[in-house]
Amino acid sequence: MADEVERVREALRALEAIPDAVDRAAACSELLREWPELHRVLADVRQQAVITAKSQGHTYRAIGERIGTTGETAGQIAAGKNRASSA
Repeated sequence: MADEVERVREALRALEAIPDAVDRAAACSELLREWPELHRVLADVRQQAVITAKSQGHTYRAIGERIGTTGETAGQIAAGKNRASSA
């Protein structure tokens, strides 16, 4: 898991490292234009993972602890009621 997250962080650092300021801004603009859809995909993946973990016998409290939030929030994520949260 940590490897995937670190690759995303590295990709963002690579954007920061683009030498030409206009090219850097253009690359950031392209990603920002796509961000709403990327955010939806990320939220969907998280929701399905919480649903799967619950179906495997994990409690929302345990899931919440593992993902850095509360059990209540984990339940809201599963129900699709916490789509904007980054937790």
